[in-house]
Amino acid sequence: MKYILFLSSLILLASCDVLDKTDLSAIPEDKVWSDVSYATAYVNKLCRDNLPGWDYDASCLSDEAAPRSKTEVMYGQLTSSSIDTWNYTNIRNINIFLESIESGGIDEETKNQLKGQVYFLRAWQYFGMVRQYGGVPIIEKPQSLSDDIYVARNKTSECIDFIVGDLDKAAAGLPWHWSNKDVGRITKAAALAMKGRILLYYASPQFNPEKDMSRWEKAYEANKVAKDELAKNGYALYADYENFWFNEMNEEVVLAYRYQEPDVTHNWEAATRPLDDSQNITGFNQPTLEMVESYPMINGKPITDAGSGYNPDAYWENRDPRFKASIAYNGCLWELSGKTGRKQWTFVGAENAAGSTGFYCRRAVNVSNTPYFADKGSTDWAEIRYAEVLLNYAECAAELGKTMEAYDVLKQIRSRAGILPGDNSMYGLEENMNSSRMIDAIMLERKIEFAFEGKRYWDLRRRRLFADELNGTKRHGVYPILKMNKEEFLAIESTVDLNKDYTTFFRDSIVELDKVFTIDFKDNYYFYALPLKHLETNSKLEQTQGWDNGTFNPYE
Repeated sequence: MKYILFLSSLILLASCDVLDKTDLSAIPEDKVWSDVSYATAYVNKLCRDNLPGWDYDASCLSDEAAPRSKTEVMYGQLTSSSIDTWNYTNIRNINIFLESIESGGIDEETKNQLKGQVYFLRAWQYFGMVRQYGGVPIIEKPQSLSDDIYVARNKTSECIDFIVGDLDKAAAGLPWHWSNKDVGRITKAAALAMKGRILLYYASPQFNPEKDMSRWEKAYEANKVAKDELAKNGYALYADYENFWFNEMNEEVVLAYRYQEPDVTHNWEAATRPLDDSQNITGFNQPTLEMVESYPMINGKPITDAGSGYNPDAYWENRDPRFKASIAYNGCLWELSGKTGRKQWTFVGAENAAGSTGFYCRRAVNVSNTPYFADKGSTDWAEIRYAEVLLNYAECAAELGKTMEAYDVLKQIRSRAGILPGDNSMYGLEENMNSSRMIDAIMLERKIEFAFEGKRYWDLRRRRLFADELNGTKRHGVYPILKMNKEEFLAIESTVDLNKDYTTFFRDSIVELDKVFTIDFKDNYYFYALPLKHLETNSKLEQTQGWDNGTFNPYE
């Protein structure tokens, strides 16, 4: 008799559900596909294995944060085998479910809901490869030893069609919302939003350097449907940007990976906090000066605008409220671990000074958490927010010359952030922008709105912006230098008003964070090489053009 093997420790499967504490170590196969509880357990395991979670490395791959890891991408030092995202083990497990569930006796509605979640997961895994390599082999069924397991790469266009088809199937079988213990499962909203994201990628310059406008039309339609239908079904911008992460599964969350201490945890917050309020890990997500200077003022104008009101001696004053929700700077109030009145000092010689940039990231850092709970984090990861659906739609609209639709989205985003509308109700936006200027504005808004959420690197990549914005440059930080004896300063620091007297006590020194190399993202990095080990085990695979005499064209 055949058996389906499960780990008996699969009690809490964060992205989908809390399971009953049932020993699932050896269940007859026919029972799995005929029993809702067991089939659901299989789907829960797939969700756990396939959905994305917190990633504290992602911000290093752009101008958001100091170099910490993956520097070979930023410095142009990749080899053909550096990027290995080969998701076929997970895809096989997904295909086993999709084939086997048809043999069971589960009612059609429940079966379609389970299949809908799994179709979404397959789309996610294929998209994870396609956005890095272009076309990859499409395998729809679990392969057996009698099959021809040497499969060639499909065209990129075929892969996109396949992924979109899976998302259409997912949307057809899924509800808009789940209730009670099922809250957090994949929904119709997630499928529609993901379809919009993928078609936006496919229309973007990475995949579409010749600017085929029919792709932008398709992306616009998909994102407009997602925006409108999600809004009709209760999705909206959450009112409080700063505390978005701490009211889990609020109306802005479209797709999430759910965590729960002690069973399923992450250490993103510990990695992000300063050492004295962290545990086991620290030093990641430290904002660059370039990121800090990206935020406009509360009137929406950039700090370079003569009428913005920017004061370089108190650069934190009157900024876009997302600044203080995201950036901890020298002398700011940051009451970590519940320490009333705690200030974050980053000057040279301070006990909790930032290690490299002079700044810390405040995004998704819960000040009430002690170092233990920062290291055993249970804050959910929101992979897709309704804000992204809006901005995806706005970008497509701008590409098609529908700039007024894009203006409407940017105003909504800035209004929620707390930027003032101004006398002209433009929230600091430049008036009468053409398509090109509007796209620049949208990309800046994405940089700020999704700060430290792992979106910036992918945006730079799909828009092919590394050469224009980052190549040949270095990232910078600020080392505040205290002008007096540290002990004397700390004795009076509670009486110091840094908004008025910062330069009396400190001199900021600009430092380079890229110590040896400048940023050099190579043109062939927009589609990475397939690692040699995959080519060696499958003679039908072609290497990507631009790598090792590759012949596979990722633009077809």
